[in-house]
Amino acid sequence: MNRSFERLVPYIGRALGLSEEELTRACRPAVESEIQSILSLRRSVLTDVWWDDERFVRWRYFSRSATAEAPYWVFARNREILGACGLEPVTLVVDGVAMPAVRTLDIMVRPDLDGLGLGAFINLALFRRFPIALVTGSNERSHSLLTRMFQHTVDLRFWKLPIRARAVLDAKVAMGPLAAVLAPPLDLFLAARRRLHQSSVPAGITIRDIQAFDPSVEELSRTYERSGRVIVRRTAEYLNWRFVQNPRCRYRIVGAFAGNRLEGYVVTRLNLARPNPRREAEIVDWMARPSDASSDTVLAALLHEAVHGLTRAGAGIISCAVATSDSTSAIEAAGFSFRPAERLPFFVKASDPALHSRLTVGADWFITRGDFDVE
Repeated sequence: MNRSFERLVPYIGRALGLSEEELTRACRPAVESEIQSILSLRRSVLTDVWWDDERFVRWRYFSRSATAEAPYWVFARNREILGACGLEPVTLVVDGVAMPAVRTLDIMVRPDLDGLGLGAFINLALFRRFPIALVTGSNERSHSLLTRMFQHTVDLRFWKLPIRARAVLDAKVAMGPLAAVLAPPLDLFLAARRRLHQSSVPAGITIRDIQAFDPSVEELSRTYERSGRVIVRRTAEYLNWRFVQNPRCRYRIVGAFAGNRLEGYVVTRLNLARPNPRREAEIVDWMARPSDASSDTVLAALLHEAVHGLTRAGAGIISCAVATSDSTSAIEAAGFSFRPAERLPFFVKASDPALHSRLTVGADWFITRGDFDVE
């Protein structure tokens, strides 16, 4: 990795008219006074922005004052921002051992500089400072770069549950007026199918909405932190920031309790603020205490309540995605069907060779859509 950085430095320096020392200094943490320049860069790169981007950037990168590391890095030449990359500091737990890591996301380069290698340079510069980096998802522009620089470790796999026939019919074929005739009986069939997959709530468990997480969620998260498991730790501070305070989307949180003890939770969303013609909803994140055989039934009951709530809210189809085999039986018990062709890639890189090798064992990861920066 150091050799790659050293080879790229003189090439980028010549292209941008910067010395090696200037080039190294150019990649640095952003400051809040640069938000307007950051927004200008984002406007030049992003298309179809349906959200208030300034509000989003302030929340995403400047609101977590307790974060030790700066979460937004820029590449600036004479105060002109040419590229940027967002970071999300997390606690990664590997076989029960906690260690700091970062998710890298939102990397972008000014369009007139595409092909120069500046995106690769920013990644390499950040990796010299942050020795464990995680990336979830890619697009046509980023996939090639990510594949070269990170290890494609595992894919999030998708399950889907149709709620309203029109959401499926319109996606398959343009049926015009015929869809209005077919949809009502198919909706009755789908509703009957969902009733067949109803899950009873285990004895001693109550399920209720949660307005915000409290510290008990970290105790639940720690039950996942064991040998043979790699997971990003969930804490109240992180989850409340990620889901409760998120300005781009409203989330619903449902918890399962034995008395006052949190046994599991599920987070859902139906975002109609963005273009969403099929009214597709997502089950975003979940955990259920894995200490006994009832954990599957707790998760199944939570998923059933999630489906019920999203159906009431008007969802046309519901999806969930996860990179673990632990949840499969509960997902299928809730009526979801596996979609083998749909995948979301997950990449990882660690500077320590032994740790990198350990992190590339995809079967040991627990990753949900909550580990992906979408909404």
